[in-house]
Amino acid sequence: MLKVGLIGAGFMGQMHGSVYAVLPKTKLAAVTDLQEESAQKVAEPQGAAVYTDFSEMLANEELDMIDICLPTYLHCDYTVKATRARKHVLCEKPIALSLEEADKMIRSTEAAKVKFMVAHCIRFWPEYVYLKQLSQDGSLGELSAISCSRLSPPVTWTWEDWMSDPQKSGSAVMDLHIHDVDFILYLMGRPYSVFAEGIREAHAWNHIFTVYNYEGKKTALAEGGWRTTPEFPFSMAFRAYFEKGVVEFNSARQPSLTVYPEGQKPHSPQIEKPKIQGKTKTAGNIADLGGYFNEIQYFVNCILKNTDPAVVTPEDARASIEIVLAEIKSAETGREVKV
Repeated sequence: MLKVGLIGAGFMGQMHGSVYAVLPKTKLAAVTDLQEESAQKVAEPQGAAVYTDFSEMLANEELDMIDICLPTYLHCDYTVKATRARKHVLCEKPIALSLEEADKMIRSTEAAKVKFMVAHCIRFWPEYVYLKQLSQDGSLGELSAISCSRLSPPVTWTWEDWMSDPQKSGSAVMDLHIHDVDFILYLMGRPYSVFAEGIREAHAWNHIFTVYNYEGKKTALAEGGWRTTPEFPFSMAFRAYFEKGVVEFNSARQPSLTVYPEGQKPHSPQIEKPKIQGKTKTAGNIADLGGYFNEIQYFVNCILKNTDPAVVTPEDARASIEIVLAEIKSAETGREVKV
């Protein structure tokens, strides 16, 4: 049984906590949050210990793994603390706000010889997994282009409004848009350059439009941000253009995923949901938010099998913020940026 210590009991901490409630071979042993009431909300349904100090949790509990669901600007410090205690680490995305911090985190986990994964959940999201499989099996021919979008109402519900501070969150480009950046890298590989334009307010890039340039006959586009209104609904979407068809996904539609094969009738494939045991009432419906369950299950299995995570490597997570930083530079200068 893998004993887990969770730090950060906001929305994402609640989501991760609810996964451990139904994930075999794990036990949520302790939860830390500066707000004791928030920690209790996640911990008590599973009989986990409650802390307001991370050092006390490390000192008092026998833990195998630390799950970091803290604001981005704290990722580096707490990853280093956890690895110095020789704990495996799952850290929420993005890995950090700078390449220097990302490198420090990677060096720390390598020195401690522990497993480390950044929770880029879209690589595990069922509809995106389906698209990745299509790109590999060749049933629709070669993938030539993809257009992604991720739109949200303004984020106003975070602890001390940290998400609105670009010094702490990196703004919408680093926190929200990075999902699609990471998936484009996973699906298409690294572009040779990016060109971006966006909406900047109070030193924060709250919306961005980016072209990713590749050698040969492939390209990618992405739009992401929260420069909308409180009434605007969240949505994530992609359109993928293959030699022999198009695949479209939009979370705001039903059915959300449709395949348009050339010369054949369009169809909406059945997407397999995670196989879970038991029920949970916290932080949403796990069966509908399968990416979170899938990613945590994958990382747990890596620890249990003593294999290094391959779907998302630490270097992958570093590359994603490197591309985002290049996009910000492009938007600021109005020029194409080599990557």
